[in-house]
Amino acid sequence: MPDFCLAYGCTNKRALQTRSRGITFHKFPKDTTLRKKWELAVRRDGFVATNHSMLCSEHFKEEDFDRTGQIVRLRLNVIPSIFNFPTSLQKVCFSCCSVCYVYISQIVIGRCLVPLLCVPF
Repeated sequence: MPDFCLAYGCTNKRALQTRSRGITFHKFPKDTTLRKKWELAVRRDGFVATNHSMLCSEHFKEEDFDRTGQIVRLRLNVIPSIFNFPTSLQKVCFSCCSVCYVYISQIVIGRCLVPLLCVPF
């Protein structure tokens, strides 16, 4: 069973040092739709998560966590969004404003679109 984060360039392992820094580890969701979104978010060619695949807490926003109990849990339906991808793995998105992102595969003819560097989801 892997005890490390599988995000690109992340070297965090489940160990005393990471725990003392407050880093937690989270398995990929069992829900197939949400699991697929996580798989796409990590941007690894041909990657299919197993029941033991994990990401560390450094790839989630603070508001993605429920810290009300003793165990740190992810809120429902959150998707990892913080990664340190090299330029070759960064996606170019298009937008008509700074609020809405439209991906290349979803371009609608007739809109004035400006390319932006963005993180999906």
